[in-house]
Amino acid sequence: MAAQYYQEGEFDKAVILYKKLHKKDLESIYIYQNYLSCLLELKELDEAEKIVSKQVKRHADRPNYTVDLGYIYSLKGDEKQQHKLYDDIIEETVKKIKEEISYPASTAELLSAAFQKRDEYNYAKKSLLDTRKALGVPSLFAQSLIDIYKSSGDYEDLIDECLLVLKHNHSEIEATKANLIYLVDRNIKIDYLQERVSIYLQKFPEKKVYDDLLMWVFVQQKKFRSAYRQAVAMDKRRQTEGKYLIDLATICLSNKEYATAIDCYDKVQTFGEDGFFYRNAVIGSVETGYQQIMLTNSYTEDQLDALVLRFETIIKSFGQNHEIAPAKKWLSDLYIYHKHELDKGVALLEDVVKMPRLRSNLSGAYKLALGDAYLMKDEVWDATLLYGQVDKDFKEDPLGQEAKLRNAKLSYYRGDFDWAKDQLDVLKTATSQLISNNAIELSLLIKDNTGLDSSTDALNEFASAQLLLFQNRLDESLKILNMLPFKYPNHALEDEIYLTKAKIFEKQREYSKAEEYYLNVINYFGDDILADNAVYALAQLYENNLNNKQKALEMYEKLIFNYNSSLFVVDARKRYKVLKSASETEETP
Repeated sequence: MAAQYYQEGEFDKAVILYKKLHKKDLESIYIYQNYLSCLLELKELDEAEKIVSKQVKRHADRPNYTVDLGYIYSLKGDEKQQHKLYDDIIEETVKKIKEEISYPASTAELLSAAFQKRDEYNYAKKSLLDTRKALGVPSLFAQSLIDIYKSSGDYEDLIDECLLVLKHNHSEIEATKANLIYLVDRNIKIDYLQERVSIYLQKFPEKKVYDDLLMWVFVQQKKFRSAYRQAVAMDKRRQTEGKYLIDLATICLSNKEYATAIDCYDKVQTFGEDGFFYRNAVIGSVETGYQQIMLTNSYTEDQLDALVLRFETIIKSFGQNHEIAPAKKWLSDLYIYHKHELDKGVALLEDVVKMPRLRSNLSGAYKLALGDAYLMKDEVWDATLLYGQVDKDFKEDPLGQEAKLRNAKLSYYRGDFDWAKDQLDVLKTATSQLISNNAIELSLLIKDNTGLDSSTDALNEFASAQLLLFQNRLDESLKILNMLPFKYPNHALEDEIYLTKAKIFEKQREYSKAEEYYLNVINYFGDDILADNAVYALAQLYENNLNNKQKALEMYEKLIFNYNSSLFVVDARKRYKVLKSASETEETP
């Protein structure tokens, strides 16, 4: 009953019951705390002082009661007495911990927690720091102090404490990152953090953990040029032949920081052809160059020819082995999707899938690529056979599910909508969110356009247009799409047509037209299933092709806030952070 009165804010009723309960059970901390809270709420400070003073006398080994007494003095306006009490209890507690074997150091943490409860963070820190100093244990109470610094906003102290922890225990690196991530993500005291880490590096060059921490800070901040310089220094200090540069290149690629990735690979190559990472660097450099020019879709024929020559040179010099398989895959992509020399691309892929010692998952991925190439050539039977093989070999694996999705799409292209939908419905629960999302979208498209009262003629033509788009026969695809609204006016496919035309125009480098059609999807079908696809595609178009970073930011922000369950939100947040950081401060090259 007392607790019910207390929770309902009827302190005048609760205090009567808690008074009786407290007399019967002087040891219950729960009853004591609620009783004291009632007295403070009712401004009965004299009675509160009386009760707490008795607890102080009864429990000399529990300094938290003294903190409560000091708090009451502060409410009475006697801050002088409050501070004297706090200073005395800290001094007394530290003395007992140091001199009495039976008096545990954890009492200082109990005292610190009592101070924190009353928002007395300076005293909370002092109780721990004074005990640490008295016992001569440099990292004692480290996590408790870190928690206090976080709560009180003492971020420089937080940084110093984290670095001190690493000095004594390098295995705490992941815990340190977790403690600092709040500051790093919000760009709080970053200059101080970098300065302090650099000082520790100079003082303790043998402690590699500070190198790792500084690299982590640069990467989290998306300061890739600084990270590059740090990786060069780390590889030099540790004589690791480019390991840290290779690792950084991978991170840069995932962030579309192609220039820095290439610098990393090129630097590794300077360590010599006998270096452990030399081949990785050579292949990585040319593959990164490929990704860099393909991102903007603004390459020239000369650039394509130069890339082809680089890939062919690497393949010839490294010989026929599984290490060169990725380079052959990229070269096949160049032939198939950009130079439109399908036979050359197919021959490369057929060679790759036969390579010995190739990891099974890579072999499966390359078979899928070969299946796509067969479909590009209209060799439907060979494509579906390869998709089926991968589906069979990788059951319940994302690779097998991707194969099943591609076979379902192939059936959709050919107008076998019932079979395609059955396969897509199975994939709705796929372990890969991307596969599940794609399956749901295509399944809904088929369902919405194959009802009992609906003709499938429009969907048949639209599916054939999408196949032509996949086969890079863009003009033929566009011709069908242009006629659909006239042949089937007010059809439910309108948003799909807009989105498909936008993709075609983007491939044709008619970026203003692509922008127009993406905006049509967003403006006219903003609540439909394809809206987030259009917003994300338009954001990338602004960022990579139209060179309008501000509009890209706006689109990424729109996706994050208006379509927060979208599959693209994670990448949108990443790109938003990179663009926002770049717009606020220009990093020194």
